[in-house]
Amino acid sequence: ELAGMEIVAQVEKDAYCQQILTLRWPDVPKWGDIKEVRIEELPAVDLVSGGFPCQPFSVAGKRGSTGDDRYLWPSMLRIIEGVRPRWVLGENVPGIIHLALDQVCADLEGLGYEVWPVVLPACAVDAPHRRDRVWIVAHADRCLKGRWQQSERRPDRRDAEPARDGAEGDTD
Repeated sequence: ELAGMEIVAQVEKDAYCQQILTLRWPDVPKWGDIKEVRIEELPAVDLVSGGFPCQPFSVAGKRGSTGDDRYLWPSMLRIIEGVRPRWVLGENVPGIIHLALDQVCADLEGLGYEVWPVVLPACAVDAPHRRDRVWIVAHADRCLKGRWQQSERRPDRRDAEPARDGAEGDTD
């Protein structure tokens, strides 16, 4: 909303977080489980944004990666593939870099998106701590006659490596 966009749908499994979303956006349709969202129920959008669960990648957990039952990237990808937004914005902890980032990027590239993973610390937006986050930015505005153009230059995913300052920073 601060960027001038309208929020048209939300997915949140946690009951408390659903209450907060309902309080702030009472008229926005909500789903509790992304696995149960039916594509035909979703409106056309320019942006799909989501912070899919970090527990499969966080150093605070078991780092089960794609074998963890909380690994919901395939469900988010299903929504992206069905809705085909111009932009995708994903967020996760730095632990995803070595466990699943290549797959996430490859999945989006397979749908025709140009993908730029970036690591930004919370302090970059004036938070009082480092707490690195991986942002996966994908853009699909290179469509000509129904086919996606290949970019001349693709960002190197190795550029997404977080800077090390002695703190792990991914404790979610």
